[in-house]
Amino acid sequence: MQLNELVRSWLPEGGTVVDRTGSEHAWPPLMEVADVPTKDALIAVTADGDLSETAPGDVVLLLLPWAPHELPVGSLIQKLVTAGLQATEAHPLADTAWGAAVICRRVDDEVGELHAYLDRSRTSGPLTGRTLLRLVDEHIVEGLVRRTQEQQLAAVTAERDALRVERAALKKLLSDDLG
Repeated sequence: MQLNELVRSWLPEGGTVVDRTGSEHAWPPLMEVADVPTKDALIAVTADGDLSETAPGDVVLLLLPWAPHELPVGSLIQKLVTAGLQATEAHPLADTAWGAAVICRRVDDEVGELHAYLDRSRTSGPLTGRTLLRLVDEHIVEGLVRRTQEQQLAAVTAERDALRVERAALKKLLSDDLG
């Protein structure tokens, strides 16, 4: 997916992007770029950005430098949960230096810190807001990784099948020439 296509799917024409990426990305035409979030703004931030500077209800476009199959899933999910962000969508990006994007919404939840992702040495937190938030975030982020791997496998399988057809045609041509 192209980044600006994703932004357009979230914002109406004339919508506001709060650019906290520190990049020179050219946001879609007819979008306002602001420094301070407004109602219904999309806050763009990178993986090393401060996710705690969001308020409940804010929509965050988290831009990640990794390709989907290289995502540090555990630390990414821990960062989302710690910041109180619920992942709602995740997409590979095709047209920027960022490899993937996660759309998140800041939720209001006062549950204490939970154990680290996949760390069995710590006890689990109560089944409340942050635990449920972790499950949703895991589903969205891991789904992106899985879908990308499935697409890569389908492409390799299609290439293999095409080579088999080509090989069979060459064998037939060779046998016809010799026969």
